[in-house]
Amino acid sequence: MTKDKKNLFLNAWRLLAAECAAPIEEYNFDAMIGRRHRFDFAWPDRHVAVEVDGNAWHTRGGGRHGTDADREKMNLAVSMGWRVFRFSPQMLENDPARWVDMVKRAVGL
Repeated sequence: MTKDKKNLFLNAWRLLAAECAAPIEEYNFDAMIGRRHRFDFAWPDRHVAVEVDGNAWHTRGGGRHGTDADREKMNLAVSMGWRVFRFSPQMLENDPARWVDMVKRAVGL
């Protein structure tokens, strides 16, 4: 995924949730068990994360977000108590306020 796609969320967060704590980018949520999975954005103290999926239809086979490895990552995150929000670039372009508000409520800010 290009950095620009991830920045759709970060830019919306900065504009619409400026009073809230910024997320940690590329957070390695499972390092303590020797894994290297990363969330695009995370609030570790709240166990809330955001993933901005790439354009799966542009990649042969649907891209990595449609793979068992990605499902394993999400299942591991849930088993560790994480709430993970997944957004497409289109969602963030079409209605960023809706999604930022949803994450703000989950983070409790």
